[in-house]
Amino acid sequence: MTSLLLFDTLTRQKQDLGPPGQAPVRFYSCGPTVYNRVHVGNLRAFLFYDVLKRALLWLGYPVRHVMNLTDVDDKTIKGSRAESVSLRAFTERYTELFLKDMDALGALRPDVMPRATDYVPQMVDLVQRLLDKGVAYRSDDGSVYFKIGAFPGYGRLSHLEARTLQAGAGGRVAQDEYEKEDVQDFALWKAWSEEDGDVAWDTALGKGRPGWHLECSALAFEHLGESLDIHAGGVDLVFPHHENEIAQSEAASGKTFSRLWVHNEHLLVGGQKMAKRLKNFFTLGDLVQLAGATPREVRYALISAHYRSQLNLQVTYEGEGEARRPVRFDSLEVARGALRRLDQFRKDLQAKATGEAPAGGAERLARAKDEYREAVRDDLNVPRALGVLFELVTDVNKLGAWDAAYAREVQAFLDDADRVLGVLTPEPEALAPDEQALFERWKAAREAKDWAAADEARAALQAKGIQVQARKGSEPTWARG
Repeated sequence: MTSLLLFDTLTRQKQDLGPPGQAPVRFYSCGPTVYNRVHVGNLRAFLFYDVLKRALLWLGYPVRHVMNLTDVDDKTIKGSRAESVSLRAFTERYTELFLKDMDALGALRPDVMPRATDYVPQMVDLVQRLLDKGVAYRSDDGSVYFKIGAFPGYGRLSHLEARTLQAGAGGRVAQDEYEKEDVQDFALWKAWSEEDGDVAWDTALGKGRPGWHLECSALAFEHLGESLDIHAGGVDLVFPHHENEIAQSEAASGKTFSRLWVHNEHLLVGGQKMAKRLKNFFTLGDLVQLAGATPREVRYALISAHYRSQLNLQVTYEGEGEARRPVRFDSLEVARGALRRLDQFRKDLQAKATGEAPAGGAERLARAKDEYREAVRDDLNVPRALGVLFELVTDVNKLGAWDAAYAREVQAFLDDADRVLGVLTPEPEALAPDEQALFERWKAAREAKDWAAADEARAALQAKGIQVQARKGSEPTWARG
């Protein structure tokens, strides 16, 4: 058994999770706000959670993973009202699109994915606990705010300077999201206003709705208990969201809310954070359509850098102003090349299994297994883990030939390693959208006996490394190479 080391945002040090036991690791990760298509910057975070969960399972830990769906906040209410549809109908659409993207990327589903709107009674109970303890108060309009001056530990996670945390210095903030280091008492319960339309609950707290920060604490309490083992999220959530979670949770329970806090860094585009408000974002569908990428290639690109390092999606543009458009996604080309090398290695393992057991082969494979495990357990060092695999590819290829038993052993190691990465199993080959269009054009031209057009389409396909064939009585086929 091997324990996992994770960098804890609270202590700024790697912490040992301890050896696997019988009890499941209580793992909570912040899910999407379902008001729009998630972009690949968001997907990087969700794939980090996926790799973390996979690594825990691979290392022998039982896991109970909870990820919330934020279906009530300022953004979802504004979106549903703009479209004149119910909040549930509006958020259901984007929930399904999110799950479709995650399934395409090969992410494991969380054990529980609770919707915030299904847990309003639990949130009301939590607010009442905080009122009873004197760390929350009602405002004149009936809203309830958390009094940060009554929680001495506020600011520990984000390491805010003590001078910014003086009681009463910041006033109150009603918005669900606010600027970094804008330290203020935050809304636990928002009294109904006209901007909320028909989104409201009649409760013991009055007519209103929960604040965004409240939901994660209530959902974690409900499904994992009042103390977690791991809480994960993006670095943009450290403050104020996770800082507020700690305050309301620990003030209510008197217990440590989470043993470890782990956060992934931003995905950048041209050195800027990818964000909807900056209009520099791409969805998974965009990358499939514009770059001809497969979800597997996107997954590889998004997990290949260390989760605590910023990852720059390298994109080449042409044109200026409104005419500016992406013409090449360099990061995805790198991912495509890396995966093709690994896929070819898998093919060669069987094709070259014509010799005898290679001298030193078993020792080299054993070393790769040890190095891979160490990379995974050392704060999910995926770049090093991938490096171990490519070093093995190089060294095995130098052997020249091997026997079938050795090929099976190497194959088994790759399959086992993929339990963490989720990218090593080759996809069924498919044509990119532009390639498929050329293939359809070639078939249509042949049917119409337009041989010149057929030859032109064939030549274009060959230039992309695709060979086509038509046999009498069979469907036309294609193959790469």
